[in-house]
Amino acid sequence: MLKRIYQPAAYRTDTLPDSYWVESASPLPACETLPEEGQLKTDIAIIGGGYCGLSTALELAKNGASVAVFDAGRSGWGASGRNGGFCCMGGSGKGFGQLAKTFGEDAVKQFARHQRDAIDLVDQRLNDWNIDADRHSDGEVVLAHKPNRVAELAHEAQELSHFTTIPTELLSRDALKERGLCAAETYGGLHVQAGFGINPMKYLSGLHEQCVRAGVRIFEQATIERFEEDGDIYRLYAGNTQITAAKIVIATNGYSAENLPDWIGGRLMPVFSGILITRPLRQDELQNQGWTSDLMAFDSRILLHYFRKLPDNRFLFGGRGGITATPKAFAAGTQDLLDNVKRMFPAWLDVAFTHHWNGLACLSQSWRPYIGRVPGHHDVWTALAWHGNGVAMASLGGKLLAERMLGICDEDDLGAVLTTPMDKFPMASFRRVARSIGYRYYGMHDRFA
Repeated sequence: MLKRIYQPAAYRTDTLPDSYWVESASPLPACETLPEEGQLKTDIAIIGGGYCGLSTALELAKNGASVAVFDAGRSGWGASGRNGGFCCMGGSGKGFGQLAKTFGEDAVKQFARHQRDAIDLVDQRLNDWNIDADRHSDGEVVLAHKPNRVAELAHEAQELSHFTTIPTELLSRDALKERGLCAAETYGGLHVQAGFGINPMKYLSGLHEQCVRAGVRIFEQATIERFEEDGDIYRLYAGNTQITAAKIVIATNGYSAENLPDWIGGRLMPVFSGILITRPLRQDELQNQGWTSDLMAFDSRILLHYFRKLPDNRFLFGGRGGITATPKAFAAGTQDLLDNVKRMFPAWLDVAFTHHWNGLACLSQSWRPYIGRVPGHHDVWTALAWHGNGVAMASLGGKLLAERMLGICDEDDLGAVLTTPMDKFPMASFRRVARSIGYRYYGMHDRFA
């Protein structure tokens, strides 16, 4: 039996999320379903059909491998169909300077290049595959939610200048208003000119289509419950169906089970993030608030909020969701989002919200992703822990993982930040309790520090 960190409601696979993305994107074509019993053989079995799993599958198939993807639901039911659509820099819970203390400046500059390459990869795919994913935004803006955070943004600009070639611009409070970026509790901003916003489900649909064209077999409602090593092969079990493969890829990110494989247990901390979407706003409503820009934005809180105006003038607002997968916790998370959006955008107090959903972002104990072999297995591989930036990094992470498996690149090409295995959380069985205590502390810090 798969061991999960949250209640079953967090892992419902019988339906896609009730999100604006699913509603506005074309339905995915029907995929294959596993027989109730029998056997299946493939070169490489990939568990998880989101950005990472499909990106890995596509690269492997283009290089001649027989690839089968097994998704517990169908592509998009997890984080790839629930995220905020921010294709941007990120992937770690630590800044470049903090990472450099452990890995050195050269390794962190390499990690930063991977982040930029990830944005460019999604950009190239949208163009090459002719995907209309409602793209917008010239980068993103970080908003200082207190006066003393303005200096932190200046420091962040210096770090970006040192570790990357990405242009940045510090914006005063008045400059933000002039550019249509007016929200309450905003004292300055940093425009990071890399990245763009998209409809994540439209992008996923295009990726899914390319995989099918390349010969990837995609199975839906196919929960892999366990696998075992048998000499040079692996046997995977989904109900009464047995799959034989030479290699396995685990691409389940925040929806990973603690025991598939056991190594993952205690190394990840999935956290709920909730998103609200308004009805389309009229131009006068946007002007009354002073938010007319289409830039992606997030604030400087530890428990941050992220938001953007969509191309059809709907407004997306996201942030911390519930702390557990119970109706009470989800309701509390929704109310917290409502309270925050109405406080930050008071001109929209009476604006109706048409959609709300939750999803799991994936943090690691080491505050960085991992791409490589699963320790203890000769040919089980994984790429995960995108820290809320999976649109770009999971796409590139899957491609890099495939290239690593094929021998096209090695660990040096990926760099130490991405290839150093993650540690376990101390007292891992209590990490949900620790997270709840941390939320209280971070909330007080965001408010008073």
